[in-house]
Amino acid sequence: MISGDLIREARQRSGLTQAELGERLGKAQSSIARWERGDVQPSLETMRVVVRACDLDLTFHLSKLDDSNVTIIDQHLAMTPAQRFAELLARVRFHDSLGAREIPEAGI
Repeated sequence: MISGDLIREARQRSGLTQAELGERLGKAQSSIARWERGDVQPSLETMRVVVRACDLDLTFHLSKLDDSNVTIIDQHLAMTPAQRFAELLARVRFHDSLGAREIPEAGI
């Protein structure tokens, strides 16, 4: 329900009620509520109009899909909290050891 969440977020950021947003758009408050609940999926162009009515802009960009973290996330989800914590501590210790080597001691 991305569109409903986006409309709600835009409306709330603008400090508008559903009725006030509806008035700006020439729509009933119930129409705004249906969009926000996800009962009705507005078109992309309608979404842009709604967001603009909230004095915001909706922009898009395309980028190459990067799902390289999916494997790592799946591995961590398979771990217990204790295992995740132990791995985190090991990474912190590793990074701390790198930092200790890279920072020369100040000769004061």
